[in-house]
This record gives sequence, C-alpha cells and structure tokens, in this order.
Amino acid sequence: MASAAVGSKQPQDIEITVIGNAFCLLIASAGLLAGSMAANLSLEYWREDIVALAITAIMGIRLLRSLMDAMTLYQETPLVHPQHRPEAQERVNVQPESVVQGQIAAVSSFSPDQVVEEVVKRIETQKADAAKKNKFTS
Repeated sequence: MASAAVGSKQPQDIEITVIGNAFCLLIASAGLLAGSMAANLSLEYWREDIVALAITAIMGIRLLRSLMDAMTLYQETPLVHPQHRPEAQERVNVQPESVVQGQIAAVSSFSPDQVVEEVVKRIETQKADAAKKNKFTS
C-alpha cells in the first residue's frame, strides 16, 4: 500500500517536472549555442563542448520521459464532470414577449431662418459669459 502511494504521482508534480525539464533543456541548448561548435561552425570542436552536449542529451531524455509520464497519467485518469447543484437543475421557461421594435426618430430638418436664430442665441450667450468672466478678472 505504501509503495502504491509512493509510485503514483500527482498531476501537479508531473506538470512541474515537465516544465522544469523543458526549462533545463532550454538552458543547456543555450550553452551549446554559446559553445565552440557554434562559434566556429564546426563539429570538430565537440570535445570542448562535451559537458553542454551531455547535459543537453540528459535533459532531452528526461523531458521525453516526463512528457510520456504525463500523457499516460492523463489517459488513465477519468474525466471529472462538475456536480450540478439541485438549484441549478431547475429550468426556467422563457417565453418571447410581444415587443415593439424600436425606431429611430425622424430627423427634423431646420429651416435656414431657424438655424440663424439658434446661432445668434449661442453667440449672445457666449458674449454674456465672456462679459461675466471679464468683470471678475478686471
């Protein structure tokens, strides 16, 4: 019983392992890019980069293993559907109501005389406001 508990991994642990291995592989491959083989563009310098090559190979293998573990774990675990509460089971019968479609009001056209009158009113109010402001400032 204790061995079964130790042998089974939690999904969060496996996901963290996959992310950690991927990050380590990224760092190891960056070490390869900074190494002599990439600088000289030749495989003849592999002995100088043997440590970076070994770490990259080991991390690649560990990443593949952890990915396979994660895939098998997710295949074995059944899908858990959320439990519905009894209140959520009630269905509301929605019926369409008779609604009058909204209409845009017709645009009223102004005569030229009305437009001139409105402009004159606005100018007069602006002059009155300016006169009030000038009284307070002077």
